[in-house]
Amino acid sequence: MNLLKKGILTLLVIGFITSCEENDFIPTENITGTGLKIITFSSFSLSIGADEAGMEDGTYVTVSPLAIGVDFYVVDFGAGASPLTISGDSGSTASYDYPNELETVNYTITVTAKSNKGLDDVVLTEDITVNHEVQSINTSPASPAEQGRNNVFSIFSNGFDHEGSFISYATGTSLAGANEVALDSGNSILQISRLGTATGVLKLSNNVVIADAFASGIGVNNIHFDIHSNFETGIDVLKITLIDTVNDSEYTIDGIELTDGEWVSFDYNLASDFSAPIIQFDEIKFEVGMGGTAKDHATLNVDNIYMPRVDRSTILNGDFNGGQNFWKWGLFTDGETNPYGSSSDGSWTNYDGSSNGSKTKGAKWSSSQSGGYLQSSSSRYAYQALTLQPNTDYTLEYEYAIKNDSADDPIGGRRVVGLILDEHYVDGANAVNNINSNLGNHVGTINEGKFNATRGTKVLIPFTTNSSGEIAVMFYAVTPKDAWIDNVKVY
Repeated sequence: MNLLKKGILTLLVIGFITSCEENDFIPTENITGTGLKIITFSSFSLSIGADEAGMEDGTYVTVSPLAIGVDFYVVDFGAGASPLTISGDSGSTASYDYPNELETVNYTITVTAKSNKGLDDVVLTEDITVNHEVQSINTSPASPAEQGRNNVFSIFSNGFDHEGSFISYATGTSLAGANEVALDSGNSILQISRLGTATGVLKLSNNVVIADAFASGIGVNNIHFDIHSNFETGIDVLKITLIDTVNDSEYTIDGIELTDGEWVSFDYNLASDFSAPIIQFDEIKFEVGMGGTAKDHATLNVDNIYMPRVDRSTILNGDFNGGQNFWKWGLFTDGETNPYGSSSDGSWTNYDGSSNGSKTKGAKWSSSQSGGYLQSSSSRYAYQALTLQPNTDYTLEYEYAIKNDSADDPIGGRRVVGLILDEHYVDGANAVNNINSNLGNHVGTINEGKFNATRGTKVLIPFTTNSSGEIAVMFYAVTPKDAWIDNVKVY
């Protein structure tokens, strides 16, 4: 069996060896002469290359027979199509573009050498395996609008575009079951093929609970898809199913009409657009929709599967039990994207205000992580963007503590600084440069030691939102020793 792959040419050369005694006369055989008694046909060669449109997907096979005493050949490629007849002239070839519905298929090619002079037919066969390849497109949809890296639950996306670079979303899941293709643009897309004979299923690494996608009580309402299909090699109508394998439930939306050769965006309400309101899911299935057609390798290209956060007014991970989640920068030019050092020396007070009886998690700054007077490329700034009611009074609340160990204090003394910035920032360096443009701030200088049952300073900063409601909370410390914050709230 010959195993044919893209770009591999198998050339079979037929040689004829005639032996004779030293003084024997060696005649030159006349292919068309009357003395030819049989067709001499020992083999044929096969090659794979670009089809007539220039596409190389491993399916375009050419047969090159070579024989003596033949007037024409009949070539059957073994895929159910009518055999091809070609002349017996030297250099004659027959080509066939195999269907690309399955990834790998075995075929038997049969070539029959025939004569118009009454010579017996000679039949040769070759078993081959054709590996059907899928060529990727090299286009991607427009990048998602900037919504803040903590405001999108990403199932698959490179993130949003900021000055030519992708900023990834902080919250999401990973996938299995899809072919991820890296494009020249630096973006990546999903390629789901063979939808004419199968379904494409994406398996999420965790079960997504709609009402609690970001945190308890902080969920999503909608899901977004960017979809592309070339109808000649893809599908024209799509069906999407969200699957909850835990409860053996499926939620479908059918009859999604695509646009030939173009990226199209689709947004669906998770409560009303599918066959039933969705509680949770852990798989996404793509298949040909009702009345749709699948052609060739039936490939669907998918990008930017994500779900926007509904409540953008609540501090997430304000008790720091989630480590650095929701406080970390996606970009910090010439600086540190990590916001603080996670710590188990947080407040002895729970997030709801009750006593814990012992220390809880918190956010910690050491001397090397300090900002302000001690600012360096290692400085750390905790940041979280919020969208509140415009022109409305709010309060930022938190607790802080600073070590009182002996050390050389910075100019202005040890301090923990909390601010309400007057806008959203993508690059942490820009936020630090505009640190004085704020709606309220507090410089905490009480350094009595780490949190304990009676120690820790509560701060309340009243502020009024701007006309857009887009504000951000930021914290940093300036200290030669450790400092902490905990229990951050905005209300």
